[in-house]
Amino acid sequence: MLHSGKFWLKTLVFSIAVLLCLATVLSALMFRIFNTENIDAFIQKNFSAHGCQVKYNANISRKWLPRPTLILKDLNLSSSEPDTPTLNIAESKMGFGWSSLWSDAPILEKWILSNPSLTLGPKNHLPACLQQNHASKESFQLNRIIINSGSIRYHNKEQDIALNDLQFSLRRANSDGRPFNISGTLQNIGSPISWQGVGHLVQDDAGWSVPSLKLNLQTVLLKNKLDTQIAGSLNWQNQTVLFRDFNLQAESDYQNLHINARSPLLQFKNGYLHLNTLNGALTAGSENNQWDGSFKLDKTNLYATVLTAANFELKGSHKNDRLQTNFTFSSPLVWQKGKGIDAPKLHLSTLQDTINRLPRPRFISTLEGQANFSLNTWEGRLKGAFDRQALALAFKYQRDAQPHLDAGIALQKLNLTPYLEDLKTQPSLNLPSLLAKSWLPDIEANLQIGSIQTAGLQLENVESLLTADKEHIALHRFKAGLYGGKTEGGLSIAATQPASYHLQQNAKGIQIQPLLQDLFSFHSLSGSGDAVIDIQTSGNDRAQMIQALNGSLLLDITNGAWHGIDMDSILKNGISSEKIDNSNLKTPFHHFILNSEIEKGISHHINTELFSDSLHVVSSGYTDLNTQKLSENLLISNVLQPKNKPIPLKIGGTVQNPSITLDYSRLTNGMNTPAEKQKALQETIQEQWKWLKPR
Repeated sequence: MLHSGKFWLKTLVFSIAVLLCLATVLSALMFRIFNTENIDAFIQKNFSAHGCQVKYNANISRKWLPRPTLILKDLNLSSSEPDTPTLNIAESKMGFGWSSLWSDAPILEKWILSNPSLTLGPKNHLPACLQQNHASKESFQLNRIIINSGSIRYHNKEQDIALNDLQFSLRRANSDGRPFNISGTLQNIGSPISWQGVGHLVQDDAGWSVPSLKLNLQTVLLKNKLDTQIAGSLNWQNQTVLFRDFNLQAESDYQNLHINARSPLLQFKNGYLHLNTLNGALTAGSENNQWDGSFKLDKTNLYATVLTAANFELKGSHKNDRLQTNFTFSSPLVWQKGKGIDAPKLHLSTLQDTINRLPRPRFISTLEGQANFSLNTWEGRLKGAFDRQALALAFKYQRDAQPHLDAGIALQKLNLTPYLEDLKTQPSLNLPSLLAKSWLPDIEANLQIGSIQTAGLQLENVESLLTADKEHIALHRFKAGLYGGKTEGGLSIAATQPASYHLQQNAKGIQIQPLLQDLFSFHSLSGSGDAVIDIQTSGNDRAQMIQALNGSLLLDITNGAWHGIDMDSILKNGISSEKIDNSNLKTPFHHFILNSEIEKGISHHINTELFSDSLHVVSSGYTDLNTQKLSENLLISNVLQPKNKPIPLKIGGTVQNPSITLDYSRLTNGMNTPAEKQKALQETIQEQWKWLKPR
């Protein structure tokens, strides 16, 4: 046992001595192989000879386990060529295969680059030594390379774009090529974009390619995560990157957004991107609020500060439970950094129609022109048709703290009826709700419209300035042809609940009957003349607005008639308290003057006068515009026989079917006995009968 213990002790001591000798020999061998002269020769042969100047810290570290490893710190790669960037690497670990110690063609089993950083400018290009392919023709073999915490910065006068947290791993080749993983974070272009990529790198004398590249990107879109997948075949040859069979798919929880895009070829060369065509589609929204669209980009070139496209086309639609809206936008595009996007030959079309009910197409437009869209200003000029009527439009939208829209609109004809019906039936479309929308800008628009038509009003040759903000919408300096005449004034609407209206108009030479019918549903007066209107009201429908009506109305009418009442027949045939059929009755006149004050939908007037060839009527009373009931006290005088006593009448009931009675109390005012009153009545009737009796 004693001799056995001594044997193992001698064996252990011998083994340790051998290992120490081996370690000493290996260390000496490593220092001999990895001395400064050999390192410089290796760098000169593989890098400096191809245009790179390499500098590193003189404090060199060496390890021989688990493999011979050379550690260089503060590595710097630059080029003698002008306008080329510098690559800085905090630490480079080059692990060689053991056979490299006695071979002229070393094998780099594992090369780890820690914290490499590269800064590029608009005119920079990579040093030639980083663009060359060394694997097939240089004096070393690289099996695996790893990049940890790398960064690439693109800098110009206007913006810095940074690619941080760059991780890259390239492994030994298999039948598909050299598998790799890459990831990083792109910053300073809005929300940060995190991305990861996988594929197989294939190298040859012409360059390298990634036949099946897959990239995943994550960012934030309007506070919602956006996930994007990109796939295709990537190829690098002669400083040109070709991305074939490009396929992009993106999804976001924001409005359930889905986007896909395809292109047969993207080409990056000499600092710019070229694509022959790019097609895509998108969907968003919910079942009752669905957006769909497709887009196409043709013959596009993207430089550092300029983009040109032979044509861009966007076709889209929006669908809810009531309506479907389709639109098309197409134009060549020119984008310049700092100047926005120019659409020099813009084509725009829109169409809206109803769903699951009778078709009622609206917003039918086909427009052509030019436009510019910059970050804070959109402006353009368009001509074409809106709802099949000729239209010319100029606009300038400024996106400031409070967006503002200036516009000029010239339209041949506008039928407002279908649009106003939507405002009535959809609570979300009422005026206060519309004006309160956060996206709605302040508006100032000059209008020229040949004809405006509504369910109860038609205007001709309209000129006005339209202004709108969160609280009001108004028509200033309003001029229009109205029922054969002209009117001037203004209209303002306040975004109260319900909406409030203020109408001021001075009309000349108009047909009075359709005006009163449209404004007040009152049709008992006809003729042509002047009207001065100043009324205010509020409400959600016509009935509410009539009940809340306040203001004044002045009418001066010539060559007209008071419909529903025939004064001559009343005096000829006797006066009765019974209601009469007034379907064809009227009292013609050559002059009529009315000055009315309106309060809560009731029109009060005094000393209203009517002049005809045979009568002079003075009236006072009121008309309830809501119920169409009236109460009038009239004094009728004989124009041909001015000495005859006037006849007082009372008219009551409805405008459509009034009742007429003799005002006995006014006729016999001041008389005491029944006999006196009876005599006065007989004399008055006899006097009037004489001048009313047909000849």
